[in-house]
Amino acid sequence: MGTKGATGFEQFYAMMYGARWPAIKTALIADKRHVAVMNPHSRYVPAHPSAHLEDLSFTHELAPHYQPPHATETGLLNYYLLDAASVLAVEALAIQPGERVGDLCAAPGGKSLLCALKLDGRGQLIANDRSSNRRLRISRILESYLPPAQQAIVTVTGHDAMTWSQHQVNYFDKVLLDAPCSSERHVLEDARALADWAPGRSKSLAIQQFAMLASALEIVKVGGRIVYSTCALSHLENDEIIRKLHKKRAGRFVVHRPTFSFGEPTEYGWQVLPDTSGWGPFYLAVIERT
Repeated sequence: MGTKGATGFEQFYAMMYGARWPAIKTALIADKRHVAVMNPHSRYVPAHPSAHLEDLSFTHELAPHYQPPHATETGLLNYYLLDAASVLAVEALAIQPGERVGDLCAAPGGKSLLCALKLDGRGQLIANDRSSNRRLRISRILESYLPPAQQAIVTVTGHDAMTWSQHQVNYFDKVLLDAPCSSERHVLEDARALADWAPGRSKSLAIQQFAMLASALEIVKVGGRIVYSTCALSHLENDEIIRKLHKKRAGRFVVHRPTFSFGEPTEYGWQVLPDTSGWGPFYLAVIERT
């Protein structure tokens, strides 16, 4: 079973990351950084332009601290705050207006908002989450940032991502699977979660993650693209999921290795770790159905 709690957590990730683990852990418990992605529908112009990240196609700014987003004269909020590494998942989808896009695990809603901005009122976006409370949050975000005409192409649903392919296949041009994961940063921030941690949690999550990805492979069109992503450090939930897909669905897909200006390559994808970049942790892999 392995050691549980804080001691087991430390042993599990020290074994996985070796001498690098202390620096990663220190970065995880440091203050979290954000990038402000500007809402093009709010007519907001940043008062103090700042350095930008070259990988982000969205208008954005970087600053040490941000005020909470506020509504402009349009009635819509001016920017959305999130980890810059998370934006890479939407960038990697390469969404074009007019496409059908599915965000299978959409809560809290930031990536769905970015997908909607990419579609620019043309096509279809399904923002899905099984939790009714989280679906309400997604809906509130979309209503707070998008005008009615842009909201009209978005549908918020409550399907089970693991079994979606039993009801629909060959439908989406692009699928984002930002899978529920170990989220080690949050574990370190929550004493109770750290005390309850067990190595079996990552293994259990990996089973669900693979089922979701296998389903995503069926619901995307041939030639369509899936971005699989997590905010997990555990390799079991990242490259090992893609390795298993190669084993279980050989010949059904190809992997495209993305490259960005921050982060580092893995065997199958791209990982952003906070000890070197200040962003993340975040992992993504780009899969094309063949």
